[in-house]
Amino acid sequence: MFNKLGTDSSEKLGVRLAFWKHTGMNKNAKYFKAWWFTSDIMVKQAVFLCGGLGTRLHPLTYDIPKSMIPFGQRPFLEILVEYFKAQGIQKFVFCTGHLHEHIEEHFGDGSQHGVEIVHSVELEPLGTGGALLNARHLLDEKFFFAFGDSYLPLELRHLARVQEENDAQGVISIYLNNDNIAPNNTRIMPDGRIMDYIKKNSPDSMNGLEAGLSLFSRDILDYAPGRIFSLEESIFPKLINTGRLFGLLTSQRFYDIGTPEGLELARREINDTD
Repeated sequence: MFNKLGTDSSEKLGVRLAFWKHTGMNKNAKYFKAWWFTSDIMVKQAVFLCGGLGTRLHPLTYDIPKSMIPFGQRPFLEILVEYFKAQGIQKFVFCTGHLHEHIEEHFGDGSQHGVEIVHSVELEPLGTGGALLNARHLLDEKFFFAFGDSYLPLELRHLARVQEENDAQGVISIYLNNDNIAPNNTRIMPDGRIMDYIKKNSPDSMNGLEAGLSLFSRDILDYAPGRIFSLEESIFPKLINTGRLFGLLTSQRFYDIGTPEGLELARREINDTD
């Protein structure tokens, strides 16, 4: 059987209500109870990759990093922090670069947000893998990994369960992509093992779309080929070859604010138009 979340409407409603509850973005969610989340997972750290240049969002990102684009009264990145915090995550590492001072000024050490935040600044673009390697000394043995411009409403405990059951070094979220929002780039087997990942120009044999939320063991960085590299292109193949990269299928769509169209959709779906 595939590692797959339930797809009924109650799950989707629960995910969205939890998000709105903790961001204060939907007045209709004020009666929602926090019992929907469970925080009994052992992984307590999340790493957000926030170093992108945001060129596709100019002029919005001339002066601020894209993860700091306003959503209502707060930046997008703060919404992500609150969502993870609601699921028991207390420690965060922000891998930053372009215009990083805006993130540092807003969040500081995280104490005003009730969490612990440390900042790992890259002085030049290092790639997704290089940014993690640059922060290796700050990483727990296991950590959640997400992009600072993307939101996937998914309970983190499901990723942790797949990791524990399979002794995986990495677990990535896989969108079923029935609405074909982008070409599939991942081939996942019925037991959840990832057999192939091709980010661009992928063949028709792919059956899912990598959704941007993952759980990794710190020791994946032992495979680092150098200082500047892509996590997906350099590390994923190593994990696939050793049979230790797994996937979690979900029908829950993710939202990427890296383009004007994606930003507009995210704001609409997150009910942030007033």
